[in-house]
Order: sequence, then C-alpha cells, then structure tokens
Amino acid sequence: MRSPISAVTIVKNRTEKLIHLIAQLEQCSPTPDELVIVWMAPPSGLSLIKSDKFDIVHKFTTQGELPIAKARNKGMQAAKHANLAYLNVDAVVSPSLFKDGLLALKDNAVIFTSVVFLPGERCEKPYSDISKCEQQIGYLASNDDTLPKEDNNEIPSKDQEINHGKFSDDSVCSTVFFIRKADFQKTGGFDEGYAGFGLNDEDFFTNCRALGYSLEQLPTRTFAPQRPNYQCPVNHLLDFVHNAQRFHAKWGFYPCTEVLTAYAEKGFIDSNYEENGLKVLQLPEQEDDPTKSVPSASTAASSSTEFEFTSFHSPAKNQERLSSTA
Repeated sequence: MRSPISAVTIVKNRTEKLIHLIAQLEQCSPTPDELVIVWMAPPSGLSLIKSDKFDIVHKFTTQGELPIAKARNKGMQAAKHANLAYLNVDAVVSPSLFKDGLLALKDNAVIFTSVVFLPGERCEKPYSDISKCEQQIGYLASNDDTLPKEDNNEIPSKDQEINHGKFSDDSVCSTVFFIRKADFQKTGGFDEGYAGFGLNDEDFFTNCRALGYSLEQLPTRTFAPQRPNYQCPVNHLLDFVHNAQRFHAKWGFYPCTEVLTAYAEKGFIDSNYEENGLKVLQLPEQEDDPTKSVPSASTAASSSTEFEFTSFHSPAKNQERLSSTA
C-alpha cells in the first residue's frame, strides 16, 4: 500500500547506501508513492534502478557535479505530491515512518525524527535488529531526553540556543524531515549561496522559524552513522568561515559559536570576531589542506549555474493508495 507522499534523497558516490535505503523503503508500511533520487554526479549503472513497490524518478545532470543545496532543491521541486519527505541516503528508517509522518504533517510545519548515531557497521543491519540492540544498551539520540548530559563530541548537543553549538539540532533535523511542498516553496528552498562545508541546514531551518513554521519532533527514531568530530573542523576552515559570514549577514547572529570559538583558540580567527568581524587570520598547517581557498563571490555565483536535468520514471503501478487527512 502506498501513501500520498514523495520521498526525496540525493546521492553522489554512496550507491551502496542508496540500495540499502530503497530496500528499507520497500519494507515500510505504507511505502511512499514515489522516490525522487537526485544524482549529484554523472549517471552510473544504478541511475535507472527501479522498485516494484513504488515509482522511482531519477534526476541527474551530465554537466560536472551538483552542489548539495541545488541537488536538494531539484529533488523537492521535482516531487509530484503535496507532501514531501526528505531523507539522507545513509538514514536507517522505521517501517512506520511515512504513516507517522503523514499523521503529524500539517501546514506551516516541519516534522522531523530524532536521530540515533551509531558506528557505521551497525547501520548496515535491518531497522528491527538495530532497534532491539539499542533498547538493550540505551539510546544515544540527538534530540530527545535520552541524550547524556556529557557531550562525547560525536553526537549533537541538546543544550543549545538558536542554532548555536558544535552541532546544531538543525543539522540533525535534516536527516529525515517532512514538509508540505507549498511550504517548502515559500522558503525558497536551501540557500545555494553556501559553498562547501557547513551551515546550510542551520540556514534552512532558521528560515523556517522566521516564516513562523513550527518544528515538531516525532517519537519515531531514525538511525544514522556516527559523524566525525566537528568540534573544530580544521579541514573546512575556509568554507565554514565563508558560510558563517553569509549566515550572519542574513540573520544577524553567528551560528555554531563553539566551532568558531575552537577556531579562535587555535589562532585561525580573531577571538573577538563579534566586534572585529569574522575573517581568517592564518591557515592550518600543510596536513590540514591549506590549498583550499575561501569561496569568492564568483564561486558562490557559480553554484546557481543552470544544470540540464533528465528524468526517468519507473513504470506506473496500480497499487492501492492510502488516503490521508493529514
């Protein structure tokens, strides 16, 4: 049975994660009506993969590689349903995800799941097996009351204010979230002016709040591979500073201040950046990839270059669709 919702994901090189995600969605009850896959790199042998349980729409460009924000926007805009679910390609989702999401979804709202970060190899198991194991040892969820008080620097901090912290809850909310397509269109989508690493999620959900949308968490849990320690992501210094400058210009405050504080402690930026302005004072050592440059205005502009997309649809199915009043 299908539900009246479009699922959207983006993929570049992690095709094994995509295969795992499709297999999970096929086990959902109900399934989505369609899965829109945006390929961030040129087509591969999996660019025509199909499913017997739902339609799959492939969107890709043959012109270079696609930035994350543009890929997300293309997928959300290409979806045919009024109800959208965005999923990270490496997410391990509950079989009841779409039932739960549709029941909670409403206008002017973003609905997201809590996220439990686990070692990557444990995320290769079926959801039911992971869930049973985690119930035995205790959850380490990103945004629920089971989060330990002491941060371990590998999971997001719950104790934050308005997108501040080495991880923000907003960067976790984007793992799996539901939104009406009309509401997504009102946001203007993910800001394609952010380049490289960091802060696009924080910007999107800050925009949602500015529009008066409510952000509401489902009791449904999603599992995801543990992220690296981003308390001080040195290799992404220039991207992060550029994006923090853009964020501040839009919203009037700096996001993820613990990251910026860590940069300041290492001498990469001025510790008094709030008053003196945020700028790079020195680059990391050679092993920390000093060859990267701060994205210029032309670099940011290039991210809005038009890409030619091609769509492929799997054959239409005549399966029963689940009605919803959500």
